[in-house]
Amino acid sequence: MYTNNPTSNNHHNKWRIIIILGVLLALLLCLRVCKQKATETPTSPALQQTALSQVAVQRCTKKTFAFTQNKTGRLIKQRRKIKKGKTQHQEQPAKRNPIKKTITPEDKSMAKVMPTKREQTERSSLQQSEQPNESQPAPLSEQKAEHQEELPTIVNELDTMKRKTKSEHKPAKRLSARYKSHTQSRIGIRAGAGYANIVALGEMIEDYSIRPHYTLEEHGSTVPTLGLFVLLRQDRLAVELAADYTWLSANLVEHKQVGNIHEKTMFRYHVIIPQVALRLYLLDNFYMGAGVALALPTNPGGLDFTSDRPNMLASADKLIQAHLRETLRAKPQATPLVKVGYSSFKNGIEASLQYGYGLTDLIKTNDNPYGYHPARNNCHLFLLTVGYTIPIKHILKSTR
Repeated sequence: MYTNNPTSNNHHNKWRIIIILGVLLALLLCLRVCKQKATETPTSPALQQTALSQVAVQRCTKKTFAFTQNKTGRLIKQRRKIKKGKTQHQEQPAKRNPIKKTITPEDKSMAKVMPTKREQTERSSLQQSEQPNESQPAPLSEQKAEHQEELPTIVNELDTMKRKTKSEHKPAKRLSARYKSHTQSRIGIRAGAGYANIVALGEMIEDYSIRPHYTLEEHGSTVPTLGLFVLLRQDRLAVELAADYTWLSANLVEHKQVGNIHEKTMFRYHVIIPQVALRLYLLDNFYMGAGVALALPTNPGGLDFTSDRPNMLASADKLIQAHLRETLRAKPQATPLVKVGYSSFKNGIEASLQYGYGLTDLIKTNDNPYGYHPARNNCHLFLLTVGYTIPIKHILKSTR
């Protein structure tokens, strides 16, 4: 028969208790390890940032601002009531009626990120009431709350940076030559030299109806010039009013085969040329211009006759000269002109090259018994001048 042994039963009970305690300890260790892993597993910074931004935007939009539309159709910013939570014991500020204000897109973006004053007071009171132990690490929930409080300021800074970059953005500048504007009136003097030529002189002196027994040579001559001018300049345009003194000159040399005689007739008319010209400044100081002028002769009979005849026939030369001066008379001549030049308002230096062409006849042939004939004659005039200008206001100040 089977008999119960009390010593063996006690021995088995002890082993059972030990095994149960070991299993319980193992379970406790496993739970402890699982908790530590759950707390220590870090989340990625990108996920934390997106989660925190979503929470911050939701908090700001739900608790701070709301945009409504009034009867006139304008958007109005209103404060919503914040639910009473842990801070019921604190004194709440007095309620004020919301001020109606037109909302711009910039205000909307600021409303999404800027916390209210009430939230700032609640956060400061919570920070004062909760004093965490420095020895123990802060739990994950508190770290999330801190990130949520810091997030609106970060988002606000990002929005302000974006607005600055948008405001500082400027359209690309086109490549173009810079030009300095000038508005000034100046007066100046100029001098130089040029070349003048009068055409068709031989047709007035000789008749080509018969076989000629002579040869004719026509050529121009070098002439001086002196002028006074006023310059009215406005940016790229300028008007020039001038009066120049010069000569309209040419020479006619005739060689007669009968007697082998050389005769020379010199045409030299002293003229004053008032003119009006318009200048266009292509660059800062270089310009092109065009205008009209009128040549006014001061000596209508300005010609001289000489020959290589013997001295005993000198009286004949003087007679021929008198007949020429009586018959050929100078008259005013209309002259269009073009010019290019350099004009500096900084140092007052002027330089120009001018060309004028006489449209009308310069010399008129009167009726005569000496065999001189009327003919169409024009004049070409090239002038190269250098001058100096000063502002008119300086002259007016000195006279006062």
